[in-house]
Amino acid sequence: LGSLHSLFFLHNESFNCWSHIFGIPMVLFYFFEEYFTSSNPLMYVYLFSCLCFVLGSSFAHTFCCYDKFSRDAYFTVDYVGLAIFTCGSELFSKSGALSLSFLDTYLIFLCLCSMVSIFQSMWTRTLSPSLLRSVLRVSAFAAPGVIMSSPIVYKIYTCYCGANAYPPRYCDSAQFLTCIISIVFYVSRFPEYLYPGKFDYFGHSHNAFHIGALLGLHYQKLALSLDLKFVKAHQIIETSLKIPLFGFSLLFLSIFLSCMYFRHLFTVKPFKSKLL
Repeated sequence: LGSLHSLFFLHNESFNCWSHIFGIPMVLFYFFEEYFTSSNPLMYVYLFSCLCFVLGSSFAHTFCCYDKFSRDAYFTVDYVGLAIFTCGSELFSKSGALSLSFLDTYLIFLCLCSMVSIFQSMWTRTLSPSLLRSVLRVSAFAAPGVIMSSPIVYKIYTCYCGANAYPPRYCDSAQFLTCIISIVFYVSRFPEYLYPGKFDYFGHSHNAFHIGALLGLHYQKLALSLDLKFVKAHQIIETSLKIPLFGFSLLFLSIFLSCMYFRHLFTVKPFKSKLL
């Protein structure tokens, strides 16, 4: 209850909490919108991954100071949600939005990247603070974002060059820009790196990262909806979903094994006072 009560007081996690808490009703609205329009199973799977993302992030930032479990335990929920969202976003490509000859290879690679990311994000929490640890932690989050954006770059290029049947749309470019800008803020730690202490409550890089991620999700969903309508209207044959489902199975298995291997991170270490 104390963690929930802290949501209504200003602290350095307030904006991080509320930015993705507000994302929960946004995703639920997308669920209802899909139910009353096309009810496409592909979209439901994608929206489920989006819900895991915003729930995991808001849960971690809300309860990270609750002392029943360690801080690492709560942010593991965030990592799991992000990994599921990364794999769910592969459906953005499987919907028929892209016609890549190496599409199945890309999807398998994205699943493997998500599996490595969830393991790496937990493993780096066991390392002592160092430059290598910082690089590994940043790459664990930045690499999936870059890989997720690569098909969007390909689609934008082929659409505007006339090599793709799909019409160019602003939401594809907007999604790519928000993703890249979010990664830049996350990696650079701007502006708090230049002005320490000035952005502790509002305006620091993680705030920008959260907003960029939510905007990217919105544009991605919009682009996916438009592409699904285009596929249906032009009777474009969609590829099999066996590869994505197989990838999800491997991802959930890797999440379980990673949590079991790093389960020692989830318990709170007893505090030993040096006072007599």
